[in-house]
Amino acid sequence: MFKSRGFTLIELLVVIAIIAILAAILFPVFAQAKNAAKKTQWISNQKQVGLGLLMYANDYDDTMVLSNSGGIDIPGWGFGRPDYVWPELVQPYLKNWNLFRCPVDPNATDSGLSIDPFGNRVPSDDPQLKYYWGERSNIALNYEFLSPWVYYYDTTRYVGSESVNMGQITSVASTIMTTESIWDRDPTSGTPRGAGNWVVEPPCIFDSNGNILIPVSDIKYYQGYQGWVVSETGTAPYSWLEFGGAWPFFTKRFTISYTDGHVGSVPLGTLTAGCDVRTGWAGAAFDGDKYLYDLR
Repeated sequence: MFKSRGFTLIELLVVIAIIAILAAILFPVFAQAKNAAKKTQWISNQKQVGLGLLMYANDYDDTMVLSNSGGIDIPGWGFGRPDYVWPELVQPYLKNWNLFRCPVDPNATDSGLSIDPFGNRVPSDDPQLKYYWGERSNIALNYEFLSPWVYYYDTTRYVGSESVNMGQITSVASTIMTTESIWDRDPTSGTPRGAGNWVVEPPCIFDSNGNILIPVSDIKYYQGYQGWVVSETGTAPYSWLEFGGAWPFFTKRFTISYTDGHVGSVPLGTLTAGCDVRTGWAGAAFDGDKYLYDLR
């Protein structure tokens, strides 16, 4: 019979070292695989939401959903009832609030979204809870061109939005319908906070002749947040409007849906193509074929 013996200290240390090396090699691979799976899920989410938007339009005479249903004499957009935000309006076609939440946004949870526009936490039985969830959606509508905000202060004092007919869009396969978005951003670190925003700003609303593009050109339309805030230095203070509220959650690429329903992951250059981006919409959308936000 042979007498068995245990491992020596040296052998144990060698085994532990090998395990540590393998872990160091494999953990980043696992993390990349997990991140890739979340990105795939997020693309699928945007695809489903985009199809929900198209089904809504189909049921409403090819009219895009209202970015805000609005109300009479209300303080503005995003402040609650009687206003409804568009994610609420398309819920009957989706029946899933998680579709609007980016899987890598730590704020996109029931608790993280249950906050009113002033930053106050609201209880789960608040009658406006779904409004707050909807306005902090990580999927944002290209509202300036698809459902611009409007106001009628001189007559009914209506504050809301008016949507375009899908037939007004020259090329549905190259017109942005939604992008991924953030609600706010820490001005010092640049870290996104507060989940998403239900609408996103285009980088340009003027053409090369200085004319405001259709449909924003109508005098009753209100020009939202005043466009992108261009960072000249790339350092603090950071603005949440650096990309008009859009945000690249995965590998510095923006996930967007188009008005024909397809989804793509694009670099920043694609979002700015055909547009001389300047703070406060001071630039011009000089190339209608390359510029993806407008209806040309």
